[in-house]
Amino acid sequence: MYIKNECKDIEALRRAVELIPPLAVIFKALQEPEVYERYETAVELLYWVLIRLRDPYIKSINKDCYESILRKVPSEISVAAPNLIFQVANAKQSTSEEKWKTIGHGSTTFFAFHGSRLENFHSIIHYGLQQSMCKKSLFGRGIHLSSELGVSLQYSLVGYGWGGSVLGSEMSCLALCELINHVDVKTGDSETNARNITRDSVCGRVPNKYYLVTNSELVRVRYLLIYSQEIRTTRYTDNRGLLAWFKQHKLLTFVLGYVVLLASVGLTHNKRVEKYYKLFAQKVGLE
Repeated sequence: MYIKNECKDIEALRRAVELIPPLAVIFKALQEPEVYERYETAVELLYWVLIRLRDPYIKSINKDCYESILRKVPSEISVAAPNLIFQVANAKQSTSEEKWKTIGHGSTTFFAFHGSRLENFHSIIHYGLQQSMCKKSLFGRGIHLSSELGVSLQYSLVGYGWGGSVLGSEMSCLALCELINHVDVKTGDSETNARNITRDSVCGRVPNKYYLVTNSELVRVRYLLIYSQEIRTTRYTDNRGLLAWFKQHKLLTFVLGYVVLLASVGLTHNKRVEKYYKLFAQKVGLE
């Protein structure tokens, strides 16, 4: 989809995303006979994303399980818990997953966090973390992870997503990854040079609480941790009425409120208004 003359039509895709209403609106409209005519672009794009792109697929996690998932990596630094956690699951016949299991046969595994910009996660989810895409750092080229959630959170800058999402339009994302305990996974907690330093490092050994993976086949993304300031309800709400108008015109509502405030202050200092107010108060027994 959205490929013309072997070139990606990003602008057409952007326009299509902007036209997609909240999913609750589409769900409500599914019973209507002309739903496809009304939401043709949205339906085709959602079908491509949700049905055709099924490997890997994203599964929601019950909030009761959040704590047990975060305990997979015991952190010493206390940080805020994510708003939502999703599991990245693979199809049963996933070639990449089978290859990972073959490489890790007989080896132990452990978990670590990886932080990145929000816009990078589409590639991360579908193609995994790739050391070839990483910029060379002071400790060598590779995939950087940490055993501290707070450390990785610094690299997960807030990005802008789809405005109709229940997650809100501004969020940050981290990956909770499973790593094979291999010599190509450098760790600052090791005392062995083969495990704590890379050949192209210019600053010596990898710092404590950090991991540097020089082989992308040794790491798999298992969970996505979402931080968002605005988690919306999935229930469809009617956008009519005075309250809905105020919500849709926040700036104008603020200006009107400010005007009313100024008028109120001005009237309280008007002697004639004060005189009539006292007469009114006397009649109703307020004074």
